[in-house]
Amino acid sequence: MTPSMQNSSNFRTEFGTPDTVHPVLIAGAGPAGSLFALCLAKLGVRPLIVDSNHFTDHEWGRGDALLCRTVEVLRSLGMDEAIIANGRPVPERAYWDMTANPPACKTLSDFFPAELDVEDLYALTIRQGLVEKILTDAVTATCGATVLRPWTLVDVRLDEEHPERNPVIVTLKSQYGEHKNIKARYVVGCDGGRSTVRQALHKYGLRLEGDAHDSVWSAIDVLGFETDFPDIQKVTVVASAHGTIMLIPREEIHGRNCLRIYCELDRGGNPTLQDVIVTIHRVFRPYKFSWDEINWFTIYRVAQRVASSFDVKERIFLVGDSAHLHSPKGALGMNTSLIDAHNLAIKIALVETGVARSLVLSTYTLERRQVATQLMQMDAQLIRLHAEHGKSENPEDIKKLDSFNRDHAAFQAGTNITYAPNHMVDDVARVPSPMLNLVGGEGLIVGRRLLPASVRRYSDGWTCKILNAAPCDGRFTIFVCFGRLTSAKAEQLATLREAVFRQDGIWTRLEKRSPFGASSVLRVVGITTTSHLSFEGAALSQGTYLGLRPPGAGKPSLFEISSLYCDDVPCLSPYVNHASSPTRTSAGDLLSVKAAEGILLHPLHQKWDIDIESGGIVVVRPDGHVGVLTRGTDEAAWMKMERYFAQFLML
Repeated sequence: MTPSMQNSSNFRTEFGTPDTVHPVLIAGAGPAGSLFALCLAKLGVRPLIVDSNHFTDHEWGRGDALLCRTVEVLRSLGMDEAIIANGRPVPERAYWDMTANPPACKTLSDFFPAELDVEDLYALTIRQGLVEKILTDAVTATCGATVLRPWTLVDVRLDEEHPERNPVIVTLKSQYGEHKNIKARYVVGCDGGRSTVRQALHKYGLRLEGDAHDSVWSAIDVLGFETDFPDIQKVTVVASAHGTIMLIPREEIHGRNCLRIYCELDRGGNPTLQDVIVTIHRVFRPYKFSWDEINWFTIYRVAQRVASSFDVKERIFLVGDSAHLHSPKGALGMNTSLIDAHNLAIKIALVETGVARSLVLSTYTLERRQVATQLMQMDAQLIRLHAEHGKSENPEDIKKLDSFNRDHAAFQAGTNITYAPNHMVDDVARVPSPMLNLVGGEGLIVGRRLLPASVRRYSDGWTCKILNAAPCDGRFTIFVCFGRLTSAKAEQLATLREAVFRQDGIWTRLEKRSPFGASSVLRVVGITTTSHLSFEGAALSQGTYLGLRPPGAGKPSLFEISSLYCDDVPCLSPYVNHASSPTRTSAGDLLSVKAAEGILLHPLHQKWDIDIESGGIVVVRPDGHVGVLTRGTDEAAWMKMERYFAQFLML
């Protein structure tokens, strides 16, 4: 069989007949496209994935690190073990001044500060190609879809008569010159900085907005390196009279150590690989640097541009580098692209599976273009600071880059990304409690990620992570945090249960509409501060409280015992400086005294800023961001939840 015949055969079996309408066509199988496909597959939508390159073109170089929020997202998809096992955690940064006599490390800091409150407090260095391979293998294992290569998207267009209703038409070209038209309900451009999807959308008025900068950098991956430079195991920024260099230790390749070197170059002329090698050796004198092999090399000029919109008619979308271009200085290229993909894939899956109305798709551009705009502002400052690093005669100026990174650590880590109110983010006023002022931190913020905490599972007393109670499976997680379990609280939970399961309520309407029941859309998790070893806890686990497991056949429970957790695993507050934390001996309740000392006895309630007496309800979207929260666990609190869901769920 000739190659062209083989490709044609693949076209018929993978792309379907000319009348086939695919749910989603993904153009580009880089990190964004791969994660997009995986999210769809796990949420019940089989994607069609095409890429214009062979995998060997993706295998080496490019993106080099995953940051905190990205690792959280991968964990919610069950991909953390495979990714982390293949990467290299790097917890520290070093800043060196080679103009000093002798050269010296001027600043040493944690890559991310503890007050960000994340479970993976490091940068995970791992090459982009390895991330793609792990994700695409998972897609195939989940739904059988594979990446079809090399097929290039050459045009995409809406039906002119009924653009909102009829399929999008995509024209693909094979490596052998075949042209085929494919129909899809949604088309997603994940095809990088030179996106052909974005170019095809010029006819709809979509444009890149922004400017190019005059800085020129190279990136080089070396294998089997040897050096006597002391801080080679950290992410290190080196200032010198010959320019700035950044070192990033990487995962091993072919059993040999690997190092990524970013090198600032002369802005004039056309620098070559040899120019880069000469610059590296000049910068590091008197230290020696050698390597066995160059694994990957590129030279790039920094540009900062954002697409005027991330979608056309909410049918054709841009994700990642196809939507925004910036420097790699903050290691945010691959990370921002992955979170873009996660955000949109979930929303398309909710619509395609009949869970949500199509209006949720409008929130993608609202949420992620805001993040891209913030990224451009931060990146512009980073570019300037890297260009100026070490060139001032003022010795204090060399600390500016480290200070900037510390000031913007939460954005770089992805922990303070906050979506503005929209159909899926309620507008909730924040009034911090006195307890939060003792604890520090900011509490839960609507539109921001859920804060982590360790809890004890009631069913078996096992200590586990609360984030694992809200995996990315397409469901909204409703946390009912009811604080101390008392007889009065049990009565309140019984009233809440009646409100949840009333005949005209959202739960009952979902139960009737969805073939898999309301529990396929909503997940309810209960959290109390009462110990599972107490008498109250024993009564809870045995189901004697009416609101939790009411007697009588056929009556639903508000919580399953496997979804009940106890918030009684103490921890040190990540938000306070324990070295300067005062020891309080004045009268007061134990909780306040310990919180003032930096010890959290009920970390989830205290960090989430939920009153232990009145409790509260928190709704977490499938992407891990808080959609709405309310004080109290009474009927009024639940009705607020229903108003939130009624905005976008199919009922």
